[in-house]
Amino acid sequence: MPKPIAFLLLFLLCSTSLFSQQFSEFFTEKACRIDFQLSGNNKNTSAYLSKIVQEPFWGGRRAHLADDMNLGEYRFMVLDSVSNKLIYIDDFSTLYFEWQSTPEASLVNKSFEQSIQFPYPQKSVKVVIERRLDFDKWEKMIQFGFSPDDKLIRKTKVAEVPVKTICKTASPEKAIDIAVIAEGYTAKQRAKFYKDAQQLADNLFSHEPFLKYKSRINIYAIAALSVDTGITKPQAANWRNTALGSHYYTFYSDRYLTTPNVFTVRDYASLVPYDAIYILANTKAYGGGGIYNFYTLASADSKRAQAEVTVHEFGHSFAGLADEYFYDNDALNGMYNLKNEPWEPNITTLVQFGAKWKKDLPQGTPIPTPPTEENKAKIGVFEGGGYLSKGIYRPYFDCRMRTNTAKGFCPVCLKAVEDRILFLTE
Repeated sequence: MPKPIAFLLLFLLCSTSLFSQQFSEFFTEKACRIDFQLSGNNKNTSAYLSKIVQEPFWGGRRAHLADDMNLGEYRFMVLDSVSNKLIYIDDFSTLYFEWQSTPEASLVNKSFEQSIQFPYPQKSVKVVIERRLDFDKWEKMIQFGFSPDDKLIRKTKVAEVPVKTICKTASPEKAIDIAVIAEGYTAKQRAKFYKDAQQLADNLFSHEPFLKYKSRINIYAIAALSVDTGITKPQAANWRNTALGSHYYTFYSDRYLTTPNVFTVRDYASLVPYDAIYILANTKAYGGGGIYNFYTLASADSKRAQAEVTVHEFGHSFAGLADEYFYDNDALNGMYNLKNEPWEPNITTLVQFGAKWKKDLPQGTPIPTPPTEENKAKIGVFEGGGYLSKGIYRPYFDCRMRTNTAKGFCPVCLKAVEDRILFLTE
C-alpha cells in the first residue's frame, strides 16, 4: 500500500476513535430534552425553564460535538460542570421569533413552547441558551445546571403508538433520522398515513442532494391518532380535535400551517431516534411551514406541487434555508433587519457578504445582478428575498426556495443542504 494512502487511513481511524472517545466520555446513548418557554413581545424576550426530560434514543451526531454551523436565531451550549469544558453546542430557530415581527407582537405579550435536545450526560452539566443579536453577536438568556441523576427528570411516556420504518439504510449515528408524525389521521386512517409517509419519502428522494445521500437517511412513520380527521382552519370556523393541535392561519396567513404544541410533538418524536421532525397533515388544503431545527409541517394530499412543497419546507427546517420569495403585505416582511447580515446561507444584505456565496461568484458579476436570460443560469446577487423586494439578495434567479416551478435547489442551497447532511453524519 502506498505510504500516503496508509497514512490517510491511519488518520481517519484515529479521528473516528477520538470522536468516539469524546462522546463516550461525557454522554450516554439516551437523549436529554429541555422544554422551556420563550415569552415577550416585539422588543423584549425572556426564557423560562419548564422541565427536563430523558428520551430513550439519541439519534444525533457523535462527532463535531463542540462545533456548530452558525445557523438559527438561537443556540445552546452544554458545559461540563467541573471543568467548564464545552461538550456540546447546537443552534435552532423558533416560531416565537417569527411572531415577534408581526403587528400583534407590538400590542401584547405571548409565550411559545420550545424544546432543545442533546445526548444525555453522564455527569452534572450546565446549559446556556443564547439568542442572536447579529450575524456573529450573541446574548445569554438563561443558564442552569442539573445532575443526570435528579429524581425530578421525567421519562418520556407516550401511549402505545404504532411506528413503521419507511426506510432504514444506516445506524442512527451515521444517518439523518427523520420522524414523520401523523396529524389529523383517525384510527381507521392508519394505512393511509403509512401510504402518505411513503409518498413523502419518494418526494424527498426526487430532489438532490437527498437522492445522492439516500444511503444516509432513515425515515420512521409515527401513527399518532386523532379524534377528528383533517386539520383546523380557523378562518373557516372549522376546528378539529387532532393529536398535535395544528392549524392554518398562523399569524393570520391563510396557508401558514403550524402547531403551538411543541412539547407534544417532541413526545411523539421520542419514540424513535430523530434528527428532524416532519409532521404530515391529513388535508388537501395547500400550505405548510418549516422552521430550522424545529419541525416541518405540510399537507399530505395537496395536489398543488406536493413534491416541491415537501422539499421547500424541509429546506427550511433541515438546512436553515430562507424563503427567497417576496409579496406585498407579507405577514413576515418585517422579520429581517437590513442593517445586519441574516444568518441563513441563501440570502444576504451585503453587510457581511464575504461569509456567504461571494467567493462562488463568476468573475465580473455585477452586484446587484440584472435578471437577464444570460444571468438566470448563473450564481449572482439578485435583489429580492426574505419577503422583501428591496435590500435583500438571493444567489440565483430561481430556486426551490423561491418557486414551485424551479427545477430544484440552486447551487448555493444545494451545498447548504449537503453541508448539513455531512455535518450530522460524518
